[in-house]
Amino acid sequence: MKLVSYVHQGTHCLGAISDCQVIDLALAWDAYWKRADAPTDHQAGFPGDTIALLQSDDETWQLIRSVVAWAEALPDAVGAAFKQPLSQVRLAPPLSNPSKIICVGLNYHDHCLEQNIEVPGRPILFSKFPSSIVGPGDEITWPPDASQKVDYEAELAVIIGREGRHIPADRAYDYVAGYTIVNDVSARDAQFADGQWIRGKSFDTFCPTGPYLLTADEVPDPHTLDIRCWVNGELRQDSNTRELIFKVHDLLAYISKTCTLMPGDILSTGTPGGVGVFRDPQVFLRPGDLVEIEIDKLGRLSTRVG
Repeated sequence: MKLVSYVHQGTHCLGAISDCQVIDLALAWDAYWKRADAPTDHQAGFPGDTIALLQSDDETWQLIRSVVAWAEALPDAVGAAFKQPLSQVRLAPPLSNPSKIICVGLNYHDHCLEQNIEVPGRPILFSKFPSSIVGPGDEITWPPDASQKVDYEAELAVIIGREGRHIPADRAYDYVAGYTIVNDVSARDAQFADGQWIRGKSFDTFCPTGPYLLTADEVPDPHTLDIRCWVNGELRQDSNTRELIFKVHDLLAYISKTCTLMPGDILSTGTPGGVGVFRDPQVFLRPGDLVEIEIDKLGRLSTRVG
């Protein structure tokens, strides 16, 4: 399923994308149980937010899939109360309130190659503040006196589905709810001046995310996905997640040795080669630029610089 958070007529909703429509999951859930042929043991209300949804048990997830399939089969006139054209809603970040955003630096072979450095011997971890998250269509902005060298980074992000500590690598995918796209926007001058990365990576708006969360069952192997980034229509990054140095399962095992992963946490797995700071000549984002990131199966995340 393609799960989204969106705003329609001023109301924040959770939905599932079906072709060019979005199904309001809470309204469809209620309608499903009000059918004349619905089971008599009425289920509890729909989870109130994305993290509560991720924490749902397997039975609830199966019911949600049944609700979506039922809603998809309805004629548009019948389902109009809970189905809207995707073009008429504003997509929000799939997750806006994770407990943490964990990022991996220097995790693509081609990204190390463009810097002429050796691949790291173990994952290099850093964080972005959750307050940096924005959604599809939101603007990337920053105070002009805070940075003159703002860069793009296309990244595959893993969404954690349940709490885990000391996760074995061979069971890591049991803890994955799904995947989405992250643009790890980076103020390179702040990043390099500080000698550590958190401030330069965590300006407000520096974590565009979306357009949707694709559930893990639709991504059998996250290491076979083409990943690309365009700025103003010019292809800047063109790689595949097979270039990842540390794979998703190894990252989850490594991180969870010392850090409890919580439902809704975001793991951004690193960026491939082609970022602006290592091009010759260097190129950085400017007001009016359009950044578009596309990953197989995960759609396209488009964000303009304000």
